[in-house]
Amino acid sequence: MRKLFLLLTVVVAMTSCLESTEPQFSPYISGSFFYVNPVFEGDSMVNAQDTITDLFYDADDETYDLLDTIYIGDTVMFAAKFYTYNSDLVSVKINWDKNHMDVWYFLTDSTQNALTSDSDTTNGKLVFDPGYNAVSFPLYFTPLVKGGLNLKLTVTSTSYYPTTSAKFYIPVQKK
Repeated sequence: MRKLFLLLTVVVAMTSCLESTEPQFSPYISGSFFYVNPVFEGDSMVNAQDTITDLFYDADDETYDLLDTIYIGDTVMFAAKFYTYNSDLVSVKINWDKNHMDVWYFLTDSTQNALTSDSDTTNGKLVFDPGYNAVSFPLYFTPLVKGGLNLKLTVTSTSYYPTTSAKFYIPVQKK
């Protein structure tokens, strides 16, 4: 009888520690970069290879995905997708230096309707009503100055592992 009582106590203690019965996942950011204003020399596109690479750039102890070099005034589109699996999407934050880069994006009507009043779309802060687990939209940027630019995307969810960020370093040259 004692063994049964001890076994039941252990089972109850272990199951009471579980936060939920569903597996918990970190949110996910994916997408692809595309040139919006291609540059041609004759019949070939000069900037056709400008896509995210497997290279990494370390600055201030942070690691960034490295985009191939682009030029001042070029417009690049990132087809962004933010996915939180089985948890609710809380927010998406887009960080950039407004003095060095123009950033804009287009949200569908259904995405705009899912945003709360805490959102600040002009400054890249999208806060969502409960019940959504994915959003995708085209994100455009145009560099204004020469140098290295940073673009950071962050997605937050209700998961036990709530936040994921993607940081991009973009080398920019004059034309």
